[in-house]
Amino acid sequence: MSDVITLRIEEKLLKDLDKAVKESNFPSRAGFVKNALRKAIDDWETKKAIKWLKKTHGAGKRLGLKEPTQRDIERAKDIVARKSLQEAGLI
Repeated sequence: MSDVITLRIEEKLLKDLDKAVKESNFPSRAGFVKNALRKAIDDWETKKAIKWLKKTHGAGKRLGLKEPTQRDIERAKDIVARKSLQEAGLI
């Protein structure tokens, strides 16, 4: 299922969008925008996961432990997503 959204963007951004669509071989503006939204949401989820890791494992750095790996971040994203679903009563 999908919903239709409408957004207004200034002319310069629209020109940049059209150029990016053409140069990146996306079939349409919609495809490019959906991909950009997915990336932005993934970035947001990653930041949330890193924040959660730092909050729950903050002492690790003081004890000389390593920075979180990409695997640690992916696991944290799963945990944070699961917690969000539980809080919403969806699982």
